[in-house]
Amino acid sequence: YWLNPHVAEPDGEARVVGTCGDVMEIRLKFKGERMVEGSPWTNGCAHSFNCVWAAVDLSKGKSPEEILDIDPAMIREAVGGLPRDRWHCAALAAETLHAAVDHYMKAVSGENPPRHEPR
Repeated sequence: YWLNPHVAEPDGEARVVGTCGDVMEIRLKFKGERMVEGSPWTNGCAHSFNCVWAAVDLSKGKSPEEILDIDPAMIREAVGGLPRDRWHCAALAAETLHAAVDHYMKAVSGENPPRHEPR
């Protein structure tokens, strides 16, 4: 997490490995029904880094349902566009974001989803 903020006790979190081999992790903190803090991480390229950061930035202040509306096209637009061969970076960021929200929603509903240890 060097140079990355880190949410120590997230309400929702996910780590997803893309088909390209990149790993993305997103940790989210909610207050009420709004996302107030997030920490992104990836071991991937600069495009992956930008996409995972954009996914978290787009989520700030939104409800879980609104976050689930964030799609790869919105992430690509937020980073100023991507080469076609890097669109999978935005898709992986959206998938990781949605998995973190799913983790949060399961925790709120009383399910005990597994916790992930940060890299």
